[in-house]
Amino acid sequence: MPTLKRFSVQGTAVGSEQSIQLDEISILAEPDTLRALGEFLINAANEMALNGREHVHLQEVIEDFSHERHVDFIALNRALILSA
Repeated sequence: MPTLKRFSVQGTAVGSEQSIQLDEISILAEPDTLRALGEFLINAANEMALNGREHVHLQEVIEDFSHERHVDFIALNRALILSA
């Protein structure tokens, strides 16, 4: 795996709106779901690089997204967020 530039992960607890910084994340899912999440992150990175998007929500690109069954992933463009 290539060396990664600095990044951080924030999240919210179920029923909370307060964002906290996380030390680690665990994703409990089937392999096909993990592949779909990976595809989302790759596509979000391409959108950011090619179209200057500040952020991309998983819930906006998944056809059957449900807050009862899914967790929203939000990919944030570090270059744009920190320069604001």
